[in-house]
Amino acid sequence: MSETRGKTPPRGNAAATGPVRKAGPATTPDRTDRSARRAQVVQERRAERINRTEREARQRQLTRIGGAVLGVLLLVGIGFFAYDRYQRFQGDQVLDDVADFEYSGGQHLDGELTYTESPPVGGTHNNVWQNCGYYAAPVANWNAVHSLEHGAVWITYQPELPDDQVAALRSMAEDMDYILVSPYPGLDAPVVASSWNHQLRLQSATDPGLDAFIREFREGPDTPERGALCSQGNTGTLT
Repeated sequence: MSETRGKTPPRGNAAATGPVRKAGPATTPDRTDRSARRAQVVQERRAERINRTEREARQRQLTRIGGAVLGVLLLVGIGFFAYDRYQRFQGDQVLDDVADFEYSGGQHLDGELTYTESPPVGGTHNNVWQNCGYYAAPVANWNAVHSLEHGAVWITYQPELPDDQVAALRSMAEDMDYILVSPYPGLDAPVVASSWNHQLRLQSATDPGLDAFIREFREGPDTPERGALCSQGNTGTLT
């Protein structure tokens, strides 16, 4: 009689029906860092776009403001140029009223002298000239005429001329060479401009004819001793 022996089934893991898979973590640290960096990059790019947009807006605004300022300056420049040309034209028209004379230079004589014109425009004069500049008191005719001989323009004014006009004449004497300014009692016009052999009567210190007269006759072609000093001479006044 034969005996049939059965095999004992394996125990433990041997009874598993398939391979066992190990479950990893749901999110790794590297993946978290990459996500954070991407978010940071997105924010930085967004901020940069906003900053660039704001810079471009500011630049456009500055460009508009600069253009407006440039336009205003251009208009002011054109207006100033036009006004200056108009003033010169007005002054040149006034020069038609200049009175001309024919005195020869080089005639010197010490002492007090008398003259036909008032103020004088030429003739015999003192050996010492009057320094150019502004004087608050009258100066001697015979010294001032010598300054004319050297090319000065002598601007005389009525003592009662308004202070602002006197200040304007004083500024001329201080800003330009060969300008002599002084009050002149008994003057028959508010302001009189004189050079050697030329004279112009004016109604105010701001008359455009005054600037035109200075341009035309200061150290002008009729000056007997053109280029001679208008300094290192007499500084005294009559009062």
